[in-house]
Amino acid sequence: MTWTYSGNPASSTRDEVRFLIQDTDTNDQLLSNEELDYLITSYAGDAYAAAIAAVIALIAKAARAVEETKSVGDLSLSRRAGARLAQWESLKKSLDTERFRRFPAAPVVNANAILPTDEGIVEGEGTDFVVGQMDNKT
Repeated sequence: MTWTYSGNPASSTRDEVRFLIQDTDTNDQLLSNEELDYLITSYAGDAYAAAIAAVIALIAKAARAVEETKSVGDLSLSRRAGARLAQWESLKKSLDTERFRRFPAAPVVNANAILPTDEGIVEGEGTDFVVGQMDNKT
């Protein structure tokens, strides 16, 4: 397994995903190149979707982790997995919000399915939307 980061998120989708999830420290590597490449391929090159999936994987990893304690002589340091988990969950919400802001959902209308006639608009086969379909016709 390999890990690389160029320091330029514009250089590749992998580096963009690393930047979005802040997996940029060679001394604290979170996901391998192969894992990120898998996510990028799974989400058809959408860096934000891949980053969200990466954070979900990191949330799962943090959720199963126990409190980590390291001791050297009389010095003991503890890192709670719960704090890391909360950070990942917060990052996921931020990435979800930013992805929606950059790429808002758009309604899809099948214009070919709306057929005008002398009697008005009638539904064609496979109609997704008809003008006035929600009007109260009583």
